[in-house]
Amino acid sequence: MNLRFLLPKQTVFCDYIAELASLQREMAKNFHELANQFKDFEEHAKRAQEIEHRADDQTHRIVRELNHTFIIPFDREDIYKVAQELDDVVDLMENVISNIHVYGIKTKEKALVEFSELIDEASQILVELSGFLSELKYTPRLRELKKKMHDLESQGDRIFRRTISSFFVNGQDPLRVIRWKDILEDLERIMDKYQEVGDTIEGIIVKFN
Repeated sequence: MNLRFLLPKQTVFCDYIAELASLQREMAKNFHELANQFKDFEEHAKRAQEIEHRADDQTHRIVRELNHTFIIPFDREDIYKVAQELDDVVDLMENVISNIHVYGIKTKEKALVEFSELIDEASQILVELSGFLSELKYTPRLRELKKKMHDLESQGDRIFRRTISSFFVNGQDPLRVIRWKDILEDLERIMDKYQEVGDTIEGIIVKFN
């Protein structure tokens, strides 16, 4: 049963969340391009900053709408949480891209490309997951997407641990280790955030089923 006619403002909030999801997808594509081509660092950093500002504006728009709407179809806390988690994903990716530029990193780690592949896939999954908010149906496809997201997060953990361990085994320059550890920690947090927002979306849908 489609619940749109029962739930005033559902379309508005679903559209707002969908736009935020599309912005994290745009940021993920920017990061994927940087990680694989590894050039034009300043251009990617500027693009990331512009996307991050748009995501902040969209998040603030959602909060304003929540504060000025008397009746909403979802729990206010749930919508706020989804918006904030999506914004966190964008912020973390912007931070990674900015740090690569600011730190003047010219030699990339294999882990950067590996994480970019995970993030690219997770960003696509998240766009699809956000679409479930308009129908509010718990389907096998939703369950499949959640499992994929969990698997990607686990892969991220393994990449992080393996790469950090290699730094100490190979006795690399301490300053380089510090810089890359900072970047890798943000990348791992991005994967954690992807799983968190997926869990939040699933939790909202479960309430209607």
